[in-house]
Amino acid sequence: MSAIQCPKCHAAERQIKDGYTAAGSQRFRCRLCGCRYTPLPKEHGYDEEVRMQALRLHLEGLSLRAISRVLDVNHQTAANWINGYVNHLPIGIPDSILELIELDGLL
Repeated sequence: MSAIQCPKCHAAERQIKDGYTAAGSQRFRCRLCGCRYTPLPKEHGYDEEVRMQALRLHLEGLSLRAISRVLDVNHQTAANWINGYVNHLPIGIPDSILELIELDGLL
């Protein structure tokens, strides 16, 4: 384990494994200074492709619960993604289109 180095005291010796992060990355603890750290953290969250697929499924008429079953995500997560995309709609959309979007449940 000499390649692992504490980010706080920069010691390479006495670095021990100390569990895993929620994302599954190995955590370490420095026995010299007590610092807990993750040298190679994995990214949290879902790919943009999964988020776009949730939006497409919603626009096709699937319920949030159905989307969550298909994509294996929590239904509230899918709702947050869809509501997040609504906030990024361009300004100046005609009222007729906004009425359709509101009827579809995006606003």
